[in-house]
Amino acid sequence: MELVRSFHFKANPDQCIHCGRCVASCSSVILYFDEQGVPKMKAEADGIVGWDGCYRCQHCLAVCPTGAISIFDKDPKDSLLPEEGANARQLEALMRNRRACRRYQDREVPREEIDQMLRLLENVPTGSNLQTLGFNVVYRKAEMDKLRKLVREEAFRLAEQGIYPGSFTKSDWEKQLEWEPGRNPGDMFFVNAPHILVIHSQRGRGQWQTDPVLAAAWFDLICASHGLGSIIMSYPVGALSHMPEVEKLLQIPQDRYYSLILGFGYPEYPYARGVQREGIAQIKELTF
Repeated sequence: MELVRSFHFKANPDQCIHCGRCVASCSSVILYFDEQGVPKMKAEADGIVGWDGCYRCQHCLAVCPTGAISIFDKDPKDSLLPEEGANARQLEALMRNRRACRRYQDREVPREEIDQMLRLLENVPTGSNLQTLGFNVVYRKAEMDKLRKLVREEAFRLAEQGIYPGSFTKSDWEKQLEWEPGRNPGDMFFVNAPHILVIHSQRGRGQWQTDPVLAAAWFDLICASHGLGSIIMSYPVGALSHMPEVEKLLQIPQDRYYSLILGFGYPEYPYARGVQREGIAQIKELTF
């Protein structure tokens, strides 16, 4: 059980219209109305994080139509409003035009922009809202080139012993070597991406195997919205699984889990249009 001093839940009685949305939207069921009809938090739940207390979801703050609710010392005036978001057509265009990028320009994305993108990942849904995700990022291309070289040299050394990335066979390895010159010149592991992001979670807590994958999908779209290319990769994870000393450089603690690595940066060339995949989704109505 995680404990904090207090959640600082407050309801401004002058702004509260007693609609009950905050109480109804609280999945922890720890809010109630006092005798004056003003929402309060149960004293026994204040400061307890998780199952027996607050999930820290901020639903109460977000659902209040008048901005009367504050929690964790957050001011509702600082929240982004729904009308400032993308409409359905804009989101559709973003999703249809997002492609896996395997060709990058030889330059870095500014650190400030990367940090802005990573801060958005604090909004990714997580199992039981446990929010255990961590984000390890390579900001500098020079550092990325060091890792690229280490992984490549070790992978070729292991291949001479008949050990290939992940569960790859010798035939799979040879196919990668055949593809590399035309597909990812000189770097079949990280596709020459100037940056990588490793998203990891706390083993055994909530949906620890699913949460990083969902965050990766979010980051993929965030990159697209910034005009950047990105790619979600499992191949380098397979390679690193056989080289523990190199894998340690990612600084993922033993009690943390990761299964994917994202590469990202400025694309070498833009795509002129989205692809057309209508009709391939396997949709089935359920009736009972």
